[in-house]
Amino acid sequence: MPDEPTTTTTATTTPAATATAPAPASTTAASAPVMTGSGSFDWKTAGVNDEGLALIGDRQWKNPGDLVTSYRNLEKLTGVPPDRLLKLPTEKDGPDAYKPIFQKLGMPETADKYVVPVPEGDKGDFAKVARDWFHGANMTQSQVTKLAEQWNTHQATQAKMQQEAIETRNMTDVTELKKSWGTDYDSNAQLVDRAAEAFDIDQTMLDALKQVAGPRKAMEFLYKVGKKLGVEDSTVPGMGSRDTSTSMTPEMAKAEMDRLKSDKTFAQLFVSKDAQQRMDARNRMSRLAQVAYPGSTSVESRRS
Repeated sequence: MPDEPTTTTTATTTPAATATAPAPASTTAASAPVMTGSGSFDWKTAGVNDEGLALIGDRQWKNPGDLVTSYRNLEKLTGVPPDRLLKLPTEKDGPDAYKPIFQKLGMPETADKYVVPVPEGDKGDFAKVARDWFHGANMTQSQVTKLAEQWNTHQATQAKMQQEAIETRNMTDVTELKKSWGTDYDSNAQLVDRAAEAFDIDQTMLDALKQVAGPRKAMEFLYKVGKKLGVEDSTVPGMGSRDTSTSMTPEMAKAEMDRLKSDKTFAQLFVSKDAQQRMDARNRMSRLAQVAYPGSTSVESRRS
């Protein structure tokens, strides 16, 4: 067979065929970590040291996404940044190792920096002493504030209840004493006041005595004292142990009798239901009458 003509094809150069091939990757790109065919991340090319590689192997992190997920979970667990985490000391560290922890929680560095609320009018002497106790107990400022406020409220409540109890007792005592002394209450009360004056018992001392013993016992005590030890006329009329009538002239005795007749306290004593009071008052008037009117033996003899 005749040979078939051979056709020679000449390659046509096109712009695409003559385009420059891509430049090789830079050194930095070439050294960047790449994913292996199995999908695992090449941590060695990421510049991780041996210690880091050991941690990665222990945690079984396959790629950076695992690392990010792990860190995010850590933040969720702690809830705060690392600088806000507290590391608890061990028993070997001793009690002073806890100081920095309590200071982070709000304990002042020194006791004098506590601000302790005190009741109105309180000079704060107790608060100054208590500050050392608070600091020794590692208490925070908020704890001290709460404790002090509750203590002040408790103290105020107790004081109010105590005052109310004293007032109730005093009212009961006075009511019972009035019932006991009856119509002689006013005159007896005046004797109590004069007896207190005779022994230099001022109002402050008298109030203290009434608060400790109660008004009834205090007044009964001073009444008995005045009755037995009172000074004639200047303190407890008719209750004195000294008789000054014998040193009087008749005119002086008459003047004293007139004065006593206009003395409401003495008049009450003269007709008192208390036999001793009544007798003392009448005996006094009788002695004055004997001086004022020689030969007289009783007050009634001068009334006729």
